Amino acid sequence: MTKSGASGPKARARKAQQAAGVRYTQVRRTASPSRNGRTVQFLLEDRYELGTLAVQIAAAWARRGMRVLLVHEYKPYGIDMALYSRRARDREAAEQRQQAWPGHRSTLLRTVGTSRDHSGLLVEQHTPWSTPPADPKLLTRDDNPLRDALELGRRHFDTVVLMGRPTWPQRELVDHFVVLAASNGAPATETLTHGAVPEERQEHPLTPAQSAALLRERHLNFLYHRPSAFLGMITGGRELPATEPDFVYAVEANMAAAGIPLLGHVHVGDHDLVTHTRRTGHAELVAASPLDPGVEQAAKNITDRW
Repeated sequence: MTKSGASGPKARARKAQQAAGVRYTQVRRTASPSRNGRTVQFLLEDRYELGTLAVQIAAAWARRGMRVLLVHEYKPYGIDMALYSRRARDREAAEQRQQAWPGHRSTLLRTVGTSRDHSGLLVEQHTPWSTPPADPKLLTRDDNPLRDALELGRRHFDTVVLMGRPTWPQRELVDHFVVLAASNGAPATETLTHGAVPEERQEHPLTPAQSAALLRERHLNFLYHRPSAFLGMITGGRELPATEPDFVYAVEANMAAAGIPLLGHVHVGDHDLVTHTRRTGHAELVAASPLDPGVEQAAKNITDRW
């Protein structure tokens, strides 16, 4: 005979608990997705003003009632000097620590609403993305842990965001790629330097086609392996763009025709260095703080294109 609670909502909540690492009672408060979730990876340059945008967009999705999982790479040991010990016993113990599967390390960042069918959830998960090869002579690592983590996430969340390594698109594992560009909207002018003297720098106006080409050239050249398709691009900067609407529309049309539509502009908050460092390293602070202007609209524009 099946034990009480071994099937139905309780069993599904138990499985979700194993996948997300959150408390069983907390998982039961929200309904399971009607279909497998989508995996998104945000691609961006190593620019500090863009450091929290991915978490902010995920938090905006959670506020709209979506279940969102942030998947970070978990590294239990950085540099373990015992790997180079003269004692064989210490080396073997260090190798076992390196190869041991630490399991999921998850944190519940935010819940929105109390309704069973309309409750948002934001969970941060740290999990190994790969394991060392069994043969030390092999250079290729096994990425099955990452594949398993994403598959589990898709079963229990509406959206899975692959965090970390933002310059390396995981083309085989991700459904959608979104570029985050450090730009104050669509550039209307370009500063050209004709010499070493600052007075010889001149601003030249750009046409909409030139502006779109500049966005693509400047904010895609950091990618090691460029995906064949993008969901779109979001610009983010400390200033609000003051470009004429007709100019912006023309740039958007050119970007859409090139397969990288503009999905919004985020006015990035101006934080001091200490606050910025804390926010970048602690997603819970970002999830609990007010969103930067433009984040909610950009998050909506992304899901509208799914």
